[in-house]
Amino acid sequence: MPDTTTDLRTRLLRLIHPLMLVMILFAFTLTIAPLSFPSPNRHAYLLLLLVLLLLLILAMIARHRNHYLLSASFTLGLGLVGTWSSVLINLNAGTPDFFPLCYVTITIIISSLFLPALFTILLSATQIILLAVLVATNETLLQQNWPSFFFFVILVAFLSMIANYLIKVQMLQLKESAIRDHLTGLFNRRYFDETLSNKLKREQKGGEVWGIILLDIDYFKHFNDQYGHDAGDFVLTRLAQEMLSYFNLSATICRYGGDEFAILLPYLQQQELGTLCDNLVERVHALDLPYAGKSLGSMSISVGYVRYTEQLSSAELFLKQADSYLYHAKQTGRNQAVGAS
Repeated sequence: MPDTTTDLRTRLLRLIHPLMLVMILFAFTLTIAPLSFPSPNRHAYLLLLLVLLLLLILAMIARHRNHYLLSASFTLGLGLVGTWSSVLINLNAGTPDFFPLCYVTITIIISSLFLPALFTILLSATQIILLAVLVATNETLLQQNWPSFFFFVILVAFLSMIANYLIKVQMLQLKESAIRDHLTGLFNRRYFDETLSNKLKREQKGGEVWGIILLDIDYFKHFNDQYGHDAGDFVLTRLAQEMLSYFNLSATICRYGGDEFAILLPYLQQQELGTLCDNLVERVHALDLPYAGKSLGSMSISVGYVRYTEQLSSAELFLKQADSYLYHAKQTGRNQAVGAS
């Protein structure tokens, strides 16, 4: 599955970069305009704007080439260079004030949006220390209301990090809900199909054995009809829990639809697939199903399994072969595993 969070940040960069370009060009136009405020540091500002334009172009090129972190770093660098260079230009002119320092908050916001939280914390702490040194060594700034300004910078830093942490958590939750079955917590059919397709596209390594399992619950309708749909949901959840405890973490276990499940198993030993499926059938049949103070009886499953071969070169063929074995298992008595390993 694609990283949705990173994709959204890339799209946000795509929106921010044109806005930054307009701002730089607008500032450049105002600086060279005949009616602009006269400043002995006009050439320094023009040079700074050209540097910022270069950083922005590099950020846009990196984004266009799908180098997200590099693009985000150039974007942050643009804010840092713009802020602190403006401060130095003002200090050299003998007119220091807090206005250019307000842009410190912009760099913190950019960092919290696009870069890891630890980097944002370090960046915020570093800039606050630099601000403290700047105030302590400059009499003009020391005479201004610097405590309020420091409080403002720290508040923006904390709010930015908290807000973006919450956004990242929500994005992860949305991503999980898109690939998870809400009842069992297993992956859903969409995720399984994409995982299988990606697996087939990758070149197979020599000697690697992997396969898929399709299974469903025998006479599942009986649980719903006799005990109610809540009991049926309990049976599905119980089977999901059993499979999660039975297979190792390398297995991709999905609820494929209704009472049907699919499992993708990499790194199998030769002939291991059939043994795994036979043992799973026995293990599920031995389960106790206590529900609402009574037993629902026993549960059995029918299983179809198939190991990867070069003839099964597409996801459709792979699934069709496994499904045919599952159908055969159901037609010849159920509560058994049929396949080719």
